[in-house]
Amino acid sequence: MRAIVTAVVLVAGILSSGVAAAEGDAAAGEAVYNRVCKMCHNSGMMGAPKLGDRKAWSARVEQGESTLTEHAITGIRKMPPRGTCKSCSDEDIANAVAYMLSKVK
Repeated sequence: MRAIVTAVVLVAGILSSGVAAAEGDAAAGEAVYNRVCKMCHNSGMMGAPKLGDRKAWSARVEQGESTLTEHAITGIRKMPPRGTCKSCSDEDIANAVAYMLSKVK
């Protein structure tokens, strides 16, 4: 019985630590944005929604921060996984997404 309880707690911990549940820290995300994301999101390169463009971000905002973070980590449409930042952690990406969202909410 103890092994089953331990397994359940372990699985619950793994599931609750997933990226989809994470929300980022916008203040910390500004540095990540400036280092990694701004090349595309300042210019709109390859269809990236520009920072602060409420119209371009409106449908994305409706998807929710966790979904956008997941998309940024795994890649979506022309955006490569992690925006090509192989050294960025999931937390870094979540923070960058939170920063970008803070400019359109």
